[in-house]
Amino acid sequence: MPYYIVVGGNTLYRMNTAGTATALTLPTDVTIDTARRPRMAVLGKNVILTNATSRSVFVDPNGATVRLAQLKAPTSAPVLTSAETGLLTGTFRVKYTHIIKDTETGALLVESPFSPISASSGSITLKLLKAAIETSPDPGVTHRRLYRTATGPGATYYPWIDVEGNTITTVSDDLLDASLSLVAAPTELGAVAGAAFLTYMTLLVEWKGRLWGVGNVDVDKLRYTGTDLLYAWKTSYEIVIPPVGNDSFGITGLIPRRDELGVCRRNLMWSIRGDTPTTFERKKVHDGKGCVAPESVVVIEDIGYFLGADGVYTWGPDGVNCISNGKVRKWFTTTTYFNRARFENAFARYNAKYHGYELYLSNTGDTTWNRWVFYDIERGRWWGPHLTGAAFTATSALGNFIDADNLIVPIIGATDDKIYTGNNATLLDASTAISVSATSARHSEGTPDIKKLFGGPSIIFAEQAAAGNLSVACKVGAVDEGTTRTLTVDQTKPGRERFSPLGEGEHCQLVFTESTGSQACQLLGYEIPVHELGRR
Repeated sequence: MPYYIVVGGNTLYRMNTAGTATALTLPTDVTIDTARRPRMAVLGKNVILTNATSRSVFVDPNGATVRLAQLKAPTSAPVLTSAETGLLTGTFRVKYTHIIKDTETGALLVESPFSPISASSGSITLKLLKAAIETSPDPGVTHRRLYRTATGPGATYYPWIDVEGNTITTVSDDLLDASLSLVAAPTELGAVAGAAFLTYMTLLVEWKGRLWGVGNVDVDKLRYTGTDLLYAWKTSYEIVIPPVGNDSFGITGLIPRRDELGVCRRNLMWSIRGDTPTTFERKKVHDGKGCVAPESVVVIEDIGYFLGADGVYTWGPDGVNCISNGKVRKWFTTTTYFNRARFENAFARYNAKYHGYELYLSNTGDTTWNRWVFYDIERGRWWGPHLTGAAFTATSALGNFIDADNLIVPIIGATDDKIYTGNNATLLDASTAISVSATSARHSEGTPDIKKLFGGPSIIFAEQAAAGNLSVACKVGAVDEGTTRTLTVDQTKPGRERFSPLGEGEHCQLVFTESTGSQACQLLGYEIPVHELGRR
């Protein structure tokens, strides 16, 4: 059964396809900081959550259990002695980790970095090897896993004993070298005890079977895990993204396309190519332009969309292009439309029904995400800016939701801890009407100083069950002319309504408004016959 993981306030929820949300229990020392945005990725059916949580966590495939995604390494080395009569002879070294196993299958779910390596056991002759170890401070730890060298000691460590629980501090065993696992200790675990431990990632995506992220420290370094290992952030698995120390923002966006991972700073962009740590390479894609809003990144049909300082950009096979220039550039380069100081908090989603990129921003002078714009990918057109109004105040774009009918529905979170769905067939604004407002271009037919007769307009629309209150304010005259006539459109007519001539003037502009609760309104276009009257 498919499900979704969402964050509402300081609670983590599992939501089914019917929209029913069930609160999940976080590990005992994990809290959610509502001031930080959640970052999520899916790896091996596990949903990883970071940034908003005080520790990175993951929700397992059953959607019911939340566990730590990173465990703290043991801080002390095992202390080795010999005890009792046994079969083991030789000298040995030991190191160990804290682990979480699936209680039903016994499968390894999470493993910490290694402890420091023990001192040599000294010569043991027909004895048991005894190891003193510490307990883990992390909740959910089910075992401690000890790794031992073969007789010698050699330089290779092999799985030796899994100590069940998190209370026993000594263990003895005389397992012979021949009985040790043939598979050596893992090589992709994180830093040893004492090194900096990353409690959360400020950016996180999945690409080529690995998690890629930026830590809450060293913001110029891109880190990645072992393949299919959500916990294995090996120290050497990092790629520096220049220029190091250039600003306090560091890496500001990750764009996971099929064959390349885009890595953005605020003013330039790199890509990562390759399949393994030995083949991963960094290549500069674009200089002078980058991503300013991490959550504005959306990949649609292997093309990345993101918000830059001066507009919306795409990154695809033909390189980096600004899709707002020449069309709506002033939206993003002036303070007329949006609060540009809050660009870094903008977020976006893909609207599958209308095949477009939706970007949420703050209105000029406001500090909430109450404006949004829509880019029609098929037609290459921008629509907006739209206002959410009093219906709700958006907080984050939650992407798309596949309902019980397997239909893709865009969803968005709000300040009232509710999730709102888009593209609804049933209108939900009965109590608080969501107004529609659209302003046409100022028509002058290329001759702004010639007076014209603007004839009777035809308003074209999708027929509705009720007339509503769709009105058209007409401005005919000089460039600064106010409303000269208001038309009322009956939307129950079959798709078109004609009106008498609008009058004479150099310019004509139409402003459409509809503010009836539970009233659909779909404008398809308009036609206005125009005749020049001559030059004065």
